[in-house]
Amino acid sequence: ILHNVLLTLDRDPLVGLVSPSLIASSGVIPYSVISTIPDIMEHYYRVIVSAKKEVLLATNFWEKGHSVSTIGRALRDLSIKAGKENRYVIVKFIIDHPTIDNLIHFHSILPPKKWSHYDIPSPNEIPNVSLEVLNYHRLILGTFHSKFVVIDRRIALLNSNNIQDRPNLEMMSHFEGDIVNSFYDTFLISWWIPFNTYLPCINDPAPSSADFRFGDDSPTTKYIRQQMSLSVARARTLLQNHTDDDETNFIYESLDQNETKEETSESIHKVALQVIKMQNAKNDVENKHSPLTQRFNAVCKYPRSISTTITSSDLEILSIDFCPFIFHKPHKPFPIALVNRPPHGTPGHDDICVPQNAAWLGAFNYAQETIFIQSPTLNASPAISGILSAVRRGIKVILWLDLGFNDSTEGKVPFQGGTNEFVVNNLFKELKKNNDGMEHNLEVYWYTGKDQTHPLNASERQRNCHIKFMAIDNSVAIMGNGNMDTQTWFHSQEINAMIDSKEIVNEWMDALRKNQSTGVFGTVTPDGKWRGKIEKS
Repeated sequence: ILHNVLLTLDRDPLVGLVSPSLIASSGVIPYSVISTIPDIMEHYYRVIVSAKKEVLLATNFWEKGHSVSTIGRALRDLSIKAGKENRYVIVKFIIDHPTIDNLIHFHSILPPKKWSHYDIPSPNEIPNVSLEVLNYHRLILGTFHSKFVVIDRRIALLNSNNIQDRPNLEMMSHFEGDIVNSFYDTFLISWWIPFNTYLPCINDPAPSSADFRFGDDSPTTKYIRQQMSLSVARARTLLQNHTDDDETNFIYESLDQNETKEETSESIHKVALQVIKMQNAKNDVENKHSPLTQRFNAVCKYPRSISTTITSSDLEILSIDFCPFIFHKPHKPFPIALVNRPPHGTPGHDDICVPQNAAWLGAFNYAQETIFIQSPTLNASPAISGILSAVRRGIKVILWLDLGFNDSTEGKVPFQGGTNEFVVNNLFKELKKNNDGMEHNLEVYWYTGKDQTHPLNASERQRNCHIKFMAIDNSVAIMGNGNMDTQTWFHSQEINAMIDSKEIVNEWMDALRKNQSTGVFGTVTPDGKWRGKIEKS
């Protein structure tokens, strides 16, 4: 796959938005989040406040709301901290809000007098932070769809979510090691125009080997143990309100501070399960809001209750193993490559020779057993051809897609490729033509929220999934910003990381299965119809 990626550099050495020598590197991933946006933004807050010299942040949408407020709070707290230590921190933002200025220059600096329009703190509010904001859009269709942050050239976060509030399940991973230099380089190339202030980390690259810290030993993740403790306390309080004392004596013990993260997480799951079971026993299904449902509804404009058809056994499946924080087991640096695509503003479907597409096409061509894809949308013609080709040569292809995601654009705008339902139906029809049973190598599921027993149409804005992920043979994975749609394959700027680590891929896959009900209740059969939960022999 990497060979495919490197061949694209013959077209342009910077087609991958990273210097050729940095496109393939190594690093570690101590921590990931698969959850709603507030959980990811909390980690953003922590790493930004921990910055010593420099913060480089890139996002597509920047919309007023809780997420933007979290970044603003982080900048204010960073400025206070830096002021007490008599230092200054350089901060750079890249956002995509097309204005009339982009007609003349794709890159335009957003003046401080306009920051208030975006809820960005004014210079007076952050005296020890030197902030510069770049607005970047390559007209017409060259969207800046990237979403990542680099802290002190030592940490990089790559995520699927924008800085906005949406009822989405999202994914973020925390990178350290030499690969951070690649993210850093990508930010510099994306910025393109001169900086107004010097970057203090420009000559201070991240080391390829270091004393990498994991779990409680990591200064940027140890705070999560405190969150877990609070979660246990809140769950126990809720449980006490729904049960008699004699029913819960076995669970009311002071939190053991010597518990491991796994033991603490198990305590949370045990308590949450008991809460939901007791609520169900009260026959109050229509009105109940479990801790899990409250978590999803916190970012949902139109709150939704737990599915009314959930049985006690289903509740156990849904609630016992939801855990948004993934503390990866300690590991040594492993191969990581950035497989990006530059923005292409000109309409048409000809700009395909880029590292991102080469990596995906390589996956379809070289997979030996399985390909797993989760994407909110799927309609790019090369992706559809790749799926059909892989299925026909006996590869099990598993698609987890959103029902109705962005249908108003994907289904009505010319040349976009159609809605997910349209594409899935056509895939099965095409595979059935030869009557050779190849359609059974394709498994399709509609995204189903962890607290639901059936998929909700994305137009309801209650339970959506925005994760962009591919796993090949459970040993190589590609995660980041890129969807499987026409816009991503041919136009938008995307940043994706391809990793070669069976251990991390398996931990990601385990978390993806646990933190949604897609694999249990989202089954779409070869007739293109959703069938819900199907017992597998």
